[in-house]
Amino acid sequence: MKTVTSIKTVALISGIFAALPHVASADSGVATVTNTNPTSLKVLSNGQNYTKLDLNGKFVVGANLKYDTGTAGRIKKWTMEPEITHGFGIAAKVQGTSFYKKTVSYSVGNRPKSIDYNWPFALSVGTIESAAVSMCEMKATVLRNQGKSDKQIFGSNHEVSFKVSLKTTVEASGAGSNNQIWEYSAPKTVKIVCSKFSGPRVPLAAGGVKGYTQPVSVKKATMKLTEIAPPNGACKIKTTTAISTNTANAQIKYRFVHNTGKKSNVFTAKTAANKIAVVQHTWDIPNGNGPENGWVKIEGVSPKFQSNGAKYSMNCKSPGIGGFKVQSGGSKPKTLRLN
Repeated sequence: MKTVTSIKTVALISGIFAALPHVASADSGVATVTNTNPTSLKVLSNGQNYTKLDLNGKFVVGANLKYDTGTAGRIKKWTMEPEITHGFGIAAKVQGTSFYKKTVSYSVGNRPKSIDYNWPFALSVGTIESAAVSMCEMKATVLRNQGKSDKQIFGSNHEVSFKVSLKTTVEASGAGSNNQIWEYSAPKTVKIVCSKFSGPRVPLAAGGVKGYTQPVSVKKATMKLTEIAPPNGACKIKTTTAISTNTANAQIKYRFVHNTGKKSNVFTAKTAANKIAVVQHTWDIPNGNGPENGWVKIEGVSPKFQSNGAKYSMNCKSPGIGGFKVQSGGSKPKTLRLN
């Protein structure tokens, strides 16, 4: 019995020592999100929708990367980048964070055995704004499905969040490079406040629906252009623009801008019950010696907005009117005052 026990003991000890080289050859890494600045974010609203991120400057993610190759290895190259996921609804990743990847390579003879590196990732507002606003909009949708009105939803603050973590890679030499043991810190939670609307609320005019009107905002303005080039006349372009707002019966003041920098007088339109106004204008365009190329767009005077620039390209052989003129609704051409 003593002999058998001795054999088992020797076998056990041999097994332990056999495993030790494997443990000793492992590289170790630690990736940590140390902080964020600011620690919380705020999304603004207009009383019916969440509109934009209230952030001046950058959203900074502080990161630390530690890596050790032990006694034999050397670090050739490493990368580190922030990863941000939605903390409300579907845990989708925020796109565009890979643009901020930090990469460091070391030349032969200058490769360290270990690193302890701190780096602040300074993300632009545009990188995270769409994701933050969409989470707040999703929160509003959930509340509407629970029977809440816009007045109730946008009358108080609500919270969602981002989860911020790190993605890392290390290329190293030595036996442990194929046996990397990583320790990642728990994702950093960044609170996002979907803020209540605190702007002016004006009672509707007599005969209107009881409640409040909201400041008019244009969601989208899309212009389409038709070229009119008669064989014996001045070139014209016909523009049709659909302007979508946040409310019906909204009054919009706008003007046209030509690629030459000239601007038209100010026009006024009113949205229909579907919250859309469609405006059409026919323009006499400048006619020079060669082909006529240019574009025209709408810019909002009240509220502020811009449409796309609609391009034209024509060859008008007949002498045309040199000014920027408009005729609308079949009326005679009328020269506009241009800035």
